[in-house]
Amino acid sequence: MTARAENERIRVLLIDDDPEDYLITKGLLEDIHSQPFVLDWVDGYDAGLTAISQGTHDVFLVDYRLGARDGIQLLAEALTKNSSAAVILLTGQGQYEIDHLAIETGAADYLEKSRLDSILLERSIRHALLQKHYEAKLEANVAERTQELERLNENLKKESLERKKAVEALREADRRKDEFLATLAHELRNPLAPIRNALTIMRLKPDSPDAIERATGMIDRQVGHMVRLIDELMDISRITRNKLRLVPERLQISEVISAAIELSQPQIEKAKVTLSVQQYPTEVILSADRLRLAQVFSNLLDNAAKYTEPGGTITIGIEVLNRELAVSFRDTGIGIPAEQMPFLFELFTQIDRTLKRAQSGLGIGLAMAHRLVKMHSGALEATSGGLGQGSTFTVRLPLDTD
Repeated sequence: MTARAENERIRVLLIDDDPEDYLITKGLLEDIHSQPFVLDWVDGYDAGLTAISQGTHDVFLVDYRLGARDGIQLLAEALTKNSSAAVILLTGQGQYEIDHLAIETGAADYLEKSRLDSILLERSIRHALLQKHYEAKLEANVAERTQELERLNENLKKESLERKKAVEALREADRRKDEFLATLAHELRNPLAPIRNALTIMRLKPDSPDAIERATGMIDRQVGHMVRLIDELMDISRITRNKLRLVPERLQISEVISAAIELSQPQIEKAKVTLSVQQYPTEVILSADRLRLAQVFSNLLDNAAKYTEPGGTITIGIEVLNRELAVSFRDTGIGIPAEQMPFLFELFTQIDRTLKRAQSGLGIGLAMAHRLVKMHSGALEATSGGLGQGSTFTVRLPLDTD
């Protein structure tokens, strides 16, 4: 009849208040030889409702007349309990209204008792079982499709959120790019006024050695500042295009730190901060590009001096742990706002310019230091307790194992 094995018994429950109908129905089922049946019987409305609601049997034969109530009421009440049972309504005589209501309230079929025989009953039971089988299969397909649509919907939500984040990131990058271009124009234009003034002095006082010397020194300093800016731009351009090549050599870390301090000494003196270097008990040897590593340390020293108030301190620490060198640059400066930490090593990022000290620079020093350290197979980390709590930048590099 269905996908069930042919020798599997089909459990049928008759809900009828007439014992004689039970005997008739039992005889009809016994005459069906294509499939074995087991017939049970309840004679009350409430017992029938409980059985249908719980799905205790494969098929339910429900008499239309059940005392003060009827089979249509039973089916309707079973529907409210989410019943999915295969139900066949048995009527005393065929009436369109009753037949129509039976189908509307969930019956799989309806049969007239006066015309009932074993062939008709077997066919109706087979139809009811097949119908419920296909309904169950359809519900399973709908449930599976619903789950698939829910998964697709979740994926669409995630994709939409990712696109939104990407758009926001592009807008932020575009904003920082515009800010960088404005800063670049400002930084390149700034030296022009002193240079113009120096040239004016040289024209007005061509016979004054002191004036000429001061003007020449002014031009030299401002041109040097412009050269450093342009060198930074060229370096970061080469790094981002993978055109920069390191020239590693075995060297002592103290030599690199000394070179970095020498490069940053003017900035440290200008900031009026104190520099302290913690000595490591033994010399540390590593393999690195001397010039580029000194550039990393110098950038970190310049950054610390830039954001440390006069009278503050910068401390360089050296530590070796598990064949790794850690060089830290700790300052007592303005600190780093938590919301800026994720963007600290991105290009064109600067600490909030609305803070007390407006600072110059292109905002590429930390980004360049981060990328140069990464090229050395190392890592650059930053920590800060927040505004007013200072900050620490730590360069971690693998030590030479030879």
